[in-house]
Amino acid sequence: MENMKLMRSASVIDRILKILQGFAVAGVIVAAIFILLTAIFGEKIIASSNTLSVGVMQFRLTGSPESYLDIPNIRVSIIVTLVGMILALAAGWYCLKVLREILSPMKEGMPFAEGISGKIRKLGWTVLIGGGVAELGKQISAIFDVRAYNIELLLNPAVVESYTYNLSIDLSFVIAALILFLLSYIFRSGEALQKEADETL
Repeated sequence: MENMKLMRSASVIDRILKILQGFAVAGVIVAAIFILLTAIFGEKIIASSNTLSVGVMQFRLTGSPESYLDIPNIRVSIIVTLVGMILALAAGWYCLKVLREILSPMKEGMPFAEGISGKIRKLGWTVLIGGGVAELGKQISAIFDVRAYNIELLLNPAVVESYTYNLSIDLSFVIAALILFLLSYIFRSGEALQKEADETL
């Protein structure tokens, strides 16, 4: 009975992951189109903007954007962000593919089939490398973003004495990867036990 539940659950999850893979592919296509549009029409799009977003606040600015914006830098920032999005979506698609490979024997009622631990380890490496690349892209994009604005012009020197900015790093992907590596060792033990049980039978 429990085996049937596992098989049904694995089949449902597999279908959901297949749909998510489709969304990831669509996201890559949309991001690639936006990169192309930014490369071709970026200056016109950026030059028409006179708003500045800072966290939850949005400022409407007077004057021409060229006076407070370094358009090439903000263009690079947008393109780097979109490339990072494409890499994250590609890594996500690959993670979903590996998850579906892990679910494949589960759909047959064999959760500890040989090779599952290796696939979980592969998933861990993908999360670790993909997360690192995405975080690096975010930091590079933020640097170009800061360089794009003429901060001295935007801030009132009579009120603001100086300004600083902090780049925060999110390392949650490292924790996720460590959990997956731990799971791979647990599943390796399960595979060994399953092999012993099959040989005994």
